[in-house]
Amino acid sequence: MRVFGINGKRVLKLGWPLIILFLLTLAIIRERMGLQLAQTEPEVAVEYKDKLFLAVNEDFSEAVQQYSECLIIADSDDEQSCILTEDMKFILDDMRTGYDVYIVGEGSLPSLDGYSKVVLTVSDLEKLNEDIITLCDWVHSGGQLMNTGTFINNSFFELLGVKAGILNASDANYTEVYGMRIADGFMLNADSREFYYSEPSMVSLNFSLISECNVYIEEVESGVPLLWERKYGDGKFVIMNQVLTGKVNRGVLCAAYSLLGDICAYPVINASAYYIDDFPSPVPSGEGKYISEEYGVNISNFYSNIWWPDILTLEKKYGILHTGLIIEQYSDDIEPPFDRNKSIERFSFFGNMLLNNVGELGFHGYNHMPLCLEGYDYAGLYDEYRQWSSIDNMEEAVKELISFSEDIFPDEKFMVYVPPSNVMSGDGREALKEAWSDIKVIASSYFEGEAAYSQEFEVAEDGIIETPRITSGCIIDDYMMLSAFSELNFHYVQSHFLHPDDVLDEDRGAAMGWKQLYENLSAYIDYISKAAPSIRNLTGSGMGEAVREFDKLSVQRTEKEGTLELKLGGFLDEAYFIARINKGTPTNVTGGTMEHMTGNLYLIHALSDNVTIYYD
Repeated sequence: MRVFGINGKRVLKLGWPLIILFLLTLAIIRERMGLQLAQTEPEVAVEYKDKLFLAVNEDFSEAVQQYSECLIIADSDDEQSCILTEDMKFILDDMRTGYDVYIVGEGSLPSLDGYSKVVLTVSDLEKLNEDIITLCDWVHSGGQLMNTGTFINNSFFELLGVKAGILNASDANYTEVYGMRIADGFMLNADSREFYYSEPSMVSLNFSLISECNVYIEEVESGVPLLWERKYGDGKFVIMNQVLTGKVNRGVLCAAYSLLGDICAYPVINASAYYIDDFPSPVPSGEGKYISEEYGVNISNFYSNIWWPDILTLEKKYGILHTGLIIEQYSDDIEPPFDRNKSIERFSFFGNMLLNNVGELGFHGYNHMPLCLEGYDYAGLYDEYRQWSSIDNMEEAVKELISFSEDIFPDEKFMVYVPPSNVMSGDGREALKEAWSDIKVIASSYFEGEAAYSQEFEVAEDGIIETPRITSGCIIDDYMMLSAFSELNFHYVQSHFLHPDDVLDEDRGAAMGWKQLYENLSAYIDYISKAAPSIRNLTGSGMGEAVREFDKLSVQRTEKEGTLELKLGGFLDEAYFIARINKGTPTNVTGGTMEHMTGNLYLIHALSDNVTIYYD
């Protein structure tokens, strides 16, 4: 063909490189636009999102009665005992374990015949007087006793100590605890893991144990035993030789309690979620000091060509899902009219890519002003934030955010809210509910702060599901790692968030550079994947549904020789349990499936409301 004087063979010969380049370009565009990064879509994440939107309370089975298997013995005159008692009550509630509380000195010690376990939060055993003999005899006859903190060293402690395996109780001195080392196989991904405390302020008693004791936690430098068990007659002592209080230590106390009895099985959430706050949002213009030094590009190009591809790489490598929280603009407007952001290209680019990779979008705010009325106390932490003059104005801003987001993402169900800086007032919560009928989940902070909206994993009285985030950012310090470790072992849950602008903020590690921050983040996600390889990767709404199903669950246990039967109330389709089998090995499970986790820990997947675990 030579109509225009062009040699067809020559065009074909020269065109092949162009054709290949064109196809490669299409492939890159396809991936960048998020047409599907993962090879297979995580169906469970989509299922849980739909479930949360459609399921109603009537779908759950009736609750079952939980019998009191445990007696907590507390000292109301001891502040430490009061704190530990509240901690243990919360832990046992979430383990769905019935208990009663006896306050030392308020009447006689109740009969122990109806209890299989006792938890002592009393540090001064002298206050028990002759009841300490009653308790020791009860253990010898088959009872299971645990304490929650270092005892005061006196003759009553010596009496119990010798039975609990202590060689030289009378000579024991108090010593500082710098941290703890967890024995291999005792908890998920323990592997002799060491945790150092920020200050060596906790104390323990320095003594030796007889060889029959099994030590599970020891002081990180001295090797002083901090948690051990010792069989005594037909029963068992589980002794804690340090004081662990607060949310960050719940997993350790839960693990200690699970040592009691031949078998212990408690429900868990089984969910992992990753959030990106302020995403999508307006991208800052101009240069970032550390970005320019490291990559030689501006902020906009860095987000598009480096940061976001790195986040997608983590999704692909580990199968994690992200929930992005939309900010419409960064104005400080708190009075209407609330102007529409007309620059939507990058919202569409990043948001659709996240959605097409099975992620989810929720709301962070019309702007970054927390929903707090005038006069709200930020405790000096966020005084630069403006405060809203009325609930109506907050509602109007939320409605504008909803309208803006629905125009860009018409097929998305927006159900998850994250408060800016994890700050929100009760008035702000009411404004959200009035303006946003589809709100199902609030994801704020797990830990208390002077101005923080802190949460537990639960369904609130108004029906909104509380799904706190546990860790954050790309600087994962010892406290964060202990928090993550603890919650994996308590609720079998992981929840982490970061911000795109972490790389711009020196307080969040910008001076380290993105390569180092990315390495830190990758190491954390890798840790989670190895500690809990079977944990369900869910979006924010999926986490909400997992928490709702956990919150509804009640458990009635029937234990016989070689079997534990779990009768479940508040059941919907499935539930999860961690089981520790202290005596023997598992042989079968009916009504569900079983997966080995580590040591003598197993993940039970309940598929009916009657599950029986067999072991010998």
